[in-house]
Amino acid sequence: MSRAIRHRTSALGSIGLVCGALALAAACVAPGQEPAGAGVGTPPPPSPAPPVTGGTISVQTRQVPDLGAVLTGPDGRTVYLFDKDGKSEPTCREQCASDWPPLTTTDPPVAGAGVKPELLSTALRPDGKQQVVYNGHPLYYYVGDEIPGQTTGHGVFSDGGYWYALSPDGNQL
Repeated sequence: MSRAIRHRTSALGSIGLVCGALALAAACVAPGQEPAGAGVGTPPPPSPAPPVTGGTISVQTRQVPDLGAVLTGPDGRTVYLFDKDGKSEPTCREQCASDWPPLTTTDPPVAGAGVKPELLSTALRPDGKQQVVYNGHPLYYYVGDEIPGQTTGHGVFSDGGYWYALSPDGNQL
């Protein structure tokens, strides 16, 4: 009987060690390293390639699941509007712009297939760069979109407002 008790005690001790090691490993993740809503211990998503900005920018459209046709930058990545922006006035700056990089250009933007050229313009940012605007909405990428066709920024609440992909008519989807 004492042998059976010893085995149970040993097994309980092992379980305690395993649980302690798991808790310690979870606590070792540096604050801010876990993606929002992913939980402690989940590695951050890979860093996406920097957005294409500058030069002649062609705004295009692309079909994506669940949303249909959305506007994209020249690299095929989805562009978003920020509902806190004023008409053709970009308000996403500093830390906000590191998560939502503005689509900027040094030349007038060009309308690709499915894009209405009369809705394209630019707005001057506080840093002196020209941001591409569509139907009065300054356009931004989202760092969470790693490849063309992703829309992980759609419907996200961040920096005090909501972010939405745009239709070819220039409205939020």
